Amino acid sequence: MVIEPEQAETVKLIYEMYLSGKTLRSIKESLEARGLRNAAGTTEWTTSNLRTILSDEKYCGDVLRQKTFIRDCISKQVVKNTGQRPKYLIQNHHDAIIPREQFDAVQFEMARRRAQTDRSRKSVPTGAGKYSGKYALSGLLFCGECGTAYRRVVWTQHGEKRAVWRCTSRLDYGKKYCKDSPTLDEEPLQQAVLSAINASMSDHGALKAQLTDAMEQELAPIPGESMSLGDIDRAIAELGKQFDHLLLEASGAGDAEEYAERFRAISTAMEELKRRKANIQNIWQEQEQVTRRVQAAVSVLDGLSAELTQWDDNVVYQMLEKVTVLSRETIRVTLRNGMEIEQTVEQPKRRKFV
Repeated sequence: MVIEPEQAETVKLIYEMYLSGKTLRSIKESLEARGLRNAAGTTEWTTSNLRTILSDEKYCGDVLRQKTFIRDCISKQVVKNTGQRPKYLIQNHHDAIIPREQFDAVQFEMARRRAQTDRSRKSVPTGAGKYSGKYALSGLLFCGECGTAYRRVVWTQHGEKRAVWRCTSRLDYGKKYCKDSPTLDEEPLQQAVLSAINASMSDHGALKAQLTDAMEQELAPIPGESMSLGDIDRAIAELGKQFDHLLLEASGAGDAEEYAERFRAISTAMEELKRRKANIQNIWQEQEQVTRRVQAAVSVLDGLSAELTQWDDNVVYQMLEKVTVLSRETIRVTLRNGMEIEQTVEQPKRRKFV
């Protein structure tokens, strides 16, 4: 595979825009406005095409074999492999366009946005909703009372427009599910979030060291487990050989019942090893997700100055994991590295109209 420099720059731009919080539709519109061409040579992009680019492992240098297969030699029908047959991942197969850390961060971000999608009926509030990349706090600001996401709305009072954030449950259902969630003015809310982020960034070196320590803790050996996955695989293979040998021995014996206990012991040992292997793999999968989050947070810190003085949706989105509204005066800001900070929200002064 040979990298096409001009198209590679477009791919890099797509990944950067997605990690900055932009939706697939806004990326599509931006690419078309710039006149950038896709692989087919046209300037018309689709969200499905962008989704494929963002999830294709080839851009980080890997190749996944047998994504599809031919059902049979008669129909020659090509079928998508959704688990019917094994797939084979070849890492570092060719030069990468996207660094592996950035590719992994995009996969995590895609999963995070999917988790925000509302998959239930409108009559049942779930706290989830369709991802919106227009504002950094969309899908990240949640009600501390009912858990529903907040939504940005614009009020008009005495001819003046005022941007506020309100609990979606209160907007859609009144006080049926959520009785006391406060309405927050946008400007003081943004200042409170910035203050929390700046507090965490007071010492870049210390914060990066904290993130690195957290990552090392996540990658440390699993407590209580003395065997590696390789050790377990070798032990299972050895038990399999013992089982086959015992089976051959039992088939030539007159009374096979005396072998039953030995068969049972080998089978039990193999099941226990498989259970331990599955446990290790599950823990590693969870650790991998945490590691991606830590790496993403560190990369954002590297690109920031000592303090954020102005609200930037792209930067703020990459720093935040969640913001919880505890009351009209207090929010809890959770950063992507897991750090939580409770921050006071300054109440705006209202004009008095006669």
